[in-house]
Amino acid sequence: MALPSNAKLARPTWLPRWRRPTFASMRPAWRLPVPPRRVVLWSVVSSAPMTVVILVGAYLSHNLHAEISVGRERIEQTHQVLATLNQLFISLQDAETGQRGFVITGDDSYLTPYVQAVTALAPTLIRLRELTSESETQSIRIGRLGTLVDDKLAELGRTIVLRRTSGFRAAAADIATGVGKDLMDDVRREVDLVGTAERTLLQERQGIAQERERDVIRVGLLIALMSVCTRVGLALLLVRLRKRRAAANLKAALAAAKQMPRS
Repeated sequence: MALPSNAKLARPTWLPRWRRPTFASMRPAWRLPVPPRRVVLWSVVSSAPMTVVILVGAYLSHNLHAEISVGRERIEQTHQVLATLNQLFISLQDAETGQRGFVITGDDSYLTPYVQAVTALAPTLIRLRELTSESETQSIRIGRLGTLVDDKLAELGRTIVLRRTSGFRAAAADIATGVGKDLMDDVRREVDLVGTAERTLLQERQGIAQERERDVIRVGLLIALMSVCTRVGLALLLVRLRKRRAAANLKAALAAAKQMPRS
């Protein structure tokens, strides 16, 4: 709370007159003492190294955490590729199972897995292409896999039509040619190639993510060490400056003593 400009300070009356302070020697309570310039300069100089250490640590930590976040997203993407690839192969097997059941029995209820698989295969292939679009090699493999899946579905559909129109013997004869088996083997081979590449990529990405996490720990330890070293260095510098100043004062005192006239 600021006092008015015309406020007067009362002299203490409980002291003897010769010990009462004058108005000139009394400092108003609301006026804080100004620190010496060297104290201000030392405060600025001593805080600069710590500020640099903190800024460097924040920058490195931010970059590493950003890389870790990107790495985790890529790992999750690889898991999605493997899951989608497995779903595609299972759907194709379900379609083949439904076709075989219908060929043997002629009962349309056995075609339920086939119909469901055919419905699911198209969006599954689209999703697989989206997930592997960043890799040219994988995109080529997925393209070949899509062609094989289309050929396999065409073979299954042809056999179903033969069973409806020409009976069991015609459909069984078509299956006995081995075309469907060869197509399924090709699909399995292509799925294995894509899956092997993705699992290798997954191991690489997991290794990079683990290395970045270790880098975060290293950066934390480095910043802590730099902070300790900075504090120790500033303390040693302060001790050295004080010793130098004390030596200078002593030298000045000795010089003044020599200049004093001898009695």
